[in-house]
Amino acid sequence: MLFLVEITGEQFAWNVRYPGPDGKFGKTDPKLISTDNPLGIDISDEAAKDDIVFPAGQGILYLPLNRPVVFLIRSKDVIHSPYLPNFRVKQDAVPGMTTRTWFVPKKEGEFELACAELCGLGHYRMKLPVVVEPAEKVEEWLREQTPAADLYY
Repeated sequence: MLFLVEITGEQFAWNVRYPGPDGKFGKTDPKLISTDNPLGIDISDEAAKDDIVFPAGQGILYLPLNRPVVFLIRSKDVIHSPYLPNFRVKQDAVPGMTTRTWFVPKKEGEFELACAELCGLGHYRMKLPVVVEPAEKVEEWLREQTPAADLYY
C-alpha cells in the first residue's frame, strides 16, 4: 500500500501534509492561504477534515520502513527541490504545479530533507527532520496527531 505525503516548500521552510484515515487529501486553493491556513486548505471539503498538517518549520517527516512512499511536491513561491540524499531522492518543486516522486525507505533511522535549489538568502535553513520507522509505529504516530478539522474549523 502506498504512503502519501504532500510537501510544500516556501521561503525558507517545508510544510508537510498527510492524508487522514480516508486516504485522500482535501482540496486546496491559493486564494485561501493565510497565516492561519498556510496551505490554503478548503475547509468546505469533507476530505480535508482528517488531513494532518504541519505548517512551515513545525513538522517532522515520518515515513514507513520498506513501504512505497509517494511525495506530492508543491511550492508557494519559488523553485525548491526536496532532497533526501540518504535515499537518492530529489525532485523540483515548481510554483503552480504538483510534481511527484516515489521511493521505498530501506533504512530505519533519523535523516534530513534539505532544499537542493538555491532559493534565496535563507536557503541554508530549509531543512526538515525525517524519521523512518516500521509502518505500525508511523500509523500510530499519525493517529495521535491533530486533524485539520480541529485546526481550521
